[in-house]
Amino acid sequence: MWRAAALLCCIASTGAAQTPDDVAAAVSGWLTEHGARGVVAIRSPDADTVVFDLGINVDAVIELASLSKAITAICAAELVKIGSLAWDDPVAKYVPGFADMSVADVITHQSGITQDATQIYMRTWLDDPTHRAADIVAHMQNRGAPTGGDGLVYSNDNYALAAMVIEAASGSPYEHTCRDLALTPAGVMAHPSPRSGAFLSWGGWSITAKDYLSFHAHWFDTQTDTLKGPSGDFGGGAVYGLGMLARPMQGGMNHWHFGALCFPNQLNVGSYVVAFFNDWRVMVAYDACVEWPAMVALDGAIVSAVFDD
Repeated sequence: MWRAAALLCCIASTGAAQTPDDVAAAVSGWLTEHGARGVVAIRSPDADTVVFDLGINVDAVIELASLSKAITAICAAELVKIGSLAWDDPVAKYVPGFADMSVADVITHQSGITQDATQIYMRTWLDDPTHRAADIVAHMQNRGAPTGGDGLVYSNDNYALAAMVIEAASGSPYEHTCRDLALTPAGVMAHPSPRSGAFLSWGGWSITAKDYLSFHAHWFDTQTDTLKGPSGDFGGGAVYGLGMLARPMQGGMNHWHFGALCFPNQLNVGSYVVAFFNDWRVMVAYDACVEWPAMVALDGAIVSAVFDD
């Protein structure tokens, strides 16, 4: 279902771009329909980022959920750039027991990992910001690493494993390494969420909407149809690259990702970021859990607001 929904996203038309106010109004309408409050950061090609309070303060530090994966993936890419890591390195070079997958396989969800231990344990780790990647990897080692690929299968376990690779390759804690390599160069600050920090490398960073959009703009180029780094075929012309889905479009590239942390009566939040080939960028965070059709509808509302005449 996640794959099917994601493939519908970000197929933009060629209409003329509107204004940030139009986009904010479209997001506001979607939030109202789903009984949610939110905050949206918008950057048009010829203007600075504008942030709209749609029930959540513009300076609020929000939960990134799975948008955190881009921080981990960029961090790994920067380690590759400086020679501390190689995409084709076997993961077992850094973490015992994972000889049949490469670093690139893990980042692009092509490792053969089809289970997701994080879904079993995350609820019990809420409100304890201690990063628990090592615990997830221990569970993976106990169940036995996969010995062959199964194509692209999205699993948080990959990004728990990526964190341990990053620590071994850098010789420093994941948080410090990725802050230095992925966040500081983009001129932004992010922190482990006090609620979800246990999920840090796959879903536990917190940041303002404006800063996340700045991070995204720094690292994800919409003006080329070639990705930097590895990617895996997601179907329908989309690929999974450095913690983001992407699709070539009219000589450029769309980049997007959804996030959600759904723990009834404890934590229910969602997030979405999209950058279009014409360099419009939007980041939305909201205080609700919604089903995939609603997420697709959010993307559709943004696409219509950006491109419709």
